[in-house]
Amino acid sequence: MIRTLSALLPEEHRAKVWGYLVLTIVSTLLRAVAVVLVVPLVSALFTDEPSDAWPWVAALTGGVVVGWIVDSVASRVGFDLGFAILDRAQHEVSTQVARIPLRWFTADNTATARRAIATTGPDLVGLVGYLVTPLIQAVLLPVAIGVALLPIAWQLGVVALVAVPLVLGALWATERLTCRADELAAESNSALTERILEFVRTQAALRAARRAEPARGQVGAALDAQRGATLRLLALQIPGEVLFSLASQVALLLLASTTTWLAVRGTLGIPESIALIVVVVRYLEPFASLGDLAAATTSTRSSVRDIRTVLDAADPAGGTRAPATDEAPTVELREVTFRYDSSVADSSDTPIFDGLDVVFEAGRTTAVVGPSGSGKSTLLALVAGLEEPTGGSVVVGGIDRRTLDRAERTADTSVVFQQPYLFAGTIRENVLAGNPDADADELASALRLSRVEQFASRLPEDTATLVGEAGTALSGGERQRVSIARALVKPSSLLLVDEGTSALDAENEAAVADAITADPRRRTRIVVTHRLSTIAGADRVLFLEGGRIVEDGSVDELLAAGGRFADFWRHQHDAAGWRFTASAD
Repeated sequence: MIRTLSALLPEEHRAKVWGYLVLTIVSTLLRAVAVVLVVPLVSALFTDEPSDAWPWVAALTGGVVVGWIVDSVASRVGFDLGFAILDRAQHEVSTQVARIPLRWFTADNTATARRAIATTGPDLVGLVGYLVTPLIQAVLLPVAIGVALLPIAWQLGVVALVAVPLVLGALWATERLTCRADELAAESNSALTERILEFVRTQAALRAARRAEPARGQVGAALDAQRGATLRLLALQIPGEVLFSLASQVALLLLASTTTWLAVRGTLGIPESIALIVVVVRYLEPFASLGDLAAATTSTRSSVRDIRTVLDAADPAGGTRAPATDEAPTVELREVTFRYDSSVADSSDTPIFDGLDVVFEAGRTTAVVGPSGSGKSTLLALVAGLEEPTGGSVVVGGIDRRTLDRAERTADTSVVFQQPYLFAGTIRENVLAGNPDADADELASALRLSRVEQFASRLPEDTATLVGEAGTALSGGERQRVSIARALVKPSSLLLVDEGTSALDAENEAAVADAITADPRRRTRIVVTHRLSTIAGADRVLFLEGGRIVEDGSVDELLAAGGRFADFWRHQHDAAGWRFTASAD
């Protein structure tokens, strides 16, 4: 945790850490002195001249006032450090999320990233003031009180100093007992949250398939796991709490017995003994505070660990920036090998690609077709820089994608995904996400080419209409057209389309296919599709099967060859003519 917080603290604020530590230690010493001053104060009150207590009252008042001032300054410095950590954490986490390879985002890692992002809020601001400061004071104050007691009653001071590691050791053992149970509880809570969200989001599909009850069973299983983890947590907390309570009681008995023994021997007077009982109580209070802070400490450690997991998952910062250019690039895949499970050294893992070589010529449109699982979407992901080849290289415009900073790898690329995602906001805002600086003419052109203006004009607020969460207020075809407009408005020289017209009807699909080729910006286009109208407009067709290019040429050339593409074309053409008719029976 300390390593992560240190890394998140900006360099210019690190000098403040020493000032903060000095102020916190001074504040703790003043608190200890104020506590021990009660002994001579009470002793003076029981003398023949009670007025002799006024100097001690003045000393106690002065110590308290100075302590308040020091606490105020330390608190301000602590919050300054907290805001600095917050600013750095928000920047680092958001930046690094854009650098993490997409394959990292499994269900568990996605939950970790969500928690890390949620952590970068008020909790980090108050981390120093509300957690670090009380922790330091709770550990140092008993030690300081023990040292301050040595001139008054050295035997009691020694007992107080010996009791510190005893109680702290019990607290450490308690935390170790509950640490693993806390991790299991956090994992089960995360799994439960994911299952509940999945269950809610998929209600339409589940009810249509009459699978709501089985899915509810998965939620029930997650609830059972979460309940079991909670029971384990409680089972481990109980012995830990007993151990800590026992250590505290032993410390209290040792201090009380020592005070009584000194009073019986006459080493201490009755007033001093009574005052020391007050000091003993104050001595034990910080340990109780440490017990109260244990849960917050564990939670903070877990949150900081999530942030560290996200930061460590990203590529190291560095790499070159993508050069700004309006020229359509040539795209080359050189001896590319790729497997999704590249972290496992298992020769039985069949790669998606194994030594793939292909060149996409600048400014031309290439259609990539083939059966499901042949590697079409993976090919686009490699070209876009969303995935990195296991071996070989992807060269765009003469630059190897791996030499670029990961956040820069898609700077020159527009992508239309098979499953488009729209952000909560208006249609216009979603289109402009591709290029926030687009002028009115560029936006109008993208809306017109993608036929977004056609359906938006029928809506109450035109392109100012809200699309809903994930675009649920629009149909699948409308969402896809918005995503196409978003890609077209981006001033990129490379356009990649992954089944971008699959959710459109035949008329709009043909219109959008024409729009992609009629786009006035000169781009290199790679289109994964099974629609004949899109394929017909391509300059070149690649037939991909089993991660290999089995046919390559123009539509006419491949049809004349009578191979796999010709079979594919014929089947698609026949399927387009299918009609459902009522039976005469």
